[in-house]
Amino acid sequence: MKFKTIAPVLLALMLLGCAQDPVTQTKRHQIDDLSDDDKDGVINQRDRCENTPAQVDVDLEGCTEWQINEKANVISFFFEMDKYKEKADHQQSLTELVKLLSEHPQSSVVLVGDTSPEASLEYNKALAQRRTHTIRDMLIREGISEERISEQEFTQVTVITEQLHARKRRAIAIVMTKAMSVKPTWNIFSSEQNLSPNSNVEVSNEQ
Repeated sequence: MKFKTIAPVLLALMLLGCAQDPVTQTKRHQIDDLSDDDKDGVINQRDRCENTPAQVDVDLEGCTEWQINEKANVISFFFEMDKYKEKADHQQSLTELVKLLSEHPQSSVVLVGDTSPEASLEYNKALAQRRTHTIRDMLIREGISEERISEQEFTQVTVITEQLHARKRRAIAIVMTKAMSVKPTWNIFSSEQNLSPNSNVEVSNEQ
């Protein structure tokens, strides 16, 4: 009799407890920003760099990608026929070359000796070497370390000498410099520019 009285009470309490269980499901607010305000292909939620310039490559976080550009800077020193001594009009070229090397302390300079086609090959080879020695000594005198200077002459087959289209009474100084720039988005025009040589040692205003 006592058990029959307790059982309905327990059943009622259990049903009441189930009816008062809190709702466990909550409405999820939309926090994802799927728009792309700067049109760089990366949604705002993932974009760490706002207002990225147009027509540049970006990384997965929407930041501009950079590239290293290498440029060949060519400076010529001209000589009289069969001469290799320093001339007064070399000063302007020397000043330009020293300034360039000072601004790019990690860069080195390649001196390439050349001559006109007269005389024998052996004679001209020696003359070309004397001309680069002259420019080398001028640079050392101006405080440029000898370790930063290398010499070639027109008879050697190198990437540089293969670009000498004409024999001239000169010594050429080539300094390769590097600079950072944004990486442009690929298109047919940038592809053609990448195929163009940027290290031509022939200068249009040479005499």
